[in-house]
Amino acid sequence: MGIASGRQPRSPQELVTELRGLADADWPTVWAGPPYPGHGLEMWCAQFGWTPTSFERVLQVRTDTGGDFALNNVGGTWAPVTHLSHWLWGAHAETVEDNPELLSEAVRVWPVYLTAATAVLGEPTWEGAWDAEDFPENLGGYDVGSRDDRWEQQDPYRLAYWMPQEATAPMVIMEISLKADTVGPSPRRGAANLAAEFYPRPAEIGGL
Repeated sequence: MGIASGRQPRSPQELVTELRGLADADWPTVWAGPPYPGHGLEMWCAQFGWTPTSFERVLQVRTDTGGDFALNNVGGTWAPVTHLSHWLWGAHAETVEDNPELLSEAVRVWPVYLTAATAVLGEPTWEGAWDAEDFPENLGGYDVGSRDDRWEQQDPYRLAYWMPQEATAPMVIMEISLKADTVGPSPRRGAANLAAEFYPRPAEIGGL
């Protein structure tokens, strides 16, 4: 009994390294999307210091510092890119009774990675838990879900975002998401995952 990790997490220092590596990325080119496999794709990835590693619907790349990023899209096409995602940490409960321990570990891990991200990005525009009264209801292309669902599932369990000043820079979101029914009246064996995501800066944000 207890909690277990499915794979080796990325350390907070590795998050710092990845964020610094993306500081000068040509984001309009990222959002426009890559060509399909071939020499053109390799050249496109090389300008960011990336190496393509998987081509199954979603293109996955490895950075020159060892991080793995997914270039997400809509409808299985590669372009345009809707957002980048980078998995950092995750754990799952071995039994339903271990769900509270899982949530406690998520609470412990969160500020460690938040501090690492803040060291590069500065103080977040907003940071808090699922039950915060001022939880953001609109973050452009990022789906925050409904308030009712968030209160029922406590998901996202933790969230922070950084809104850039520059129009071409990405909005960075870091969140801990929970597997459905990790909490609630009929819980199942839970799981939690921490990821950093990068979205085009929304032209307008409402409800903040």
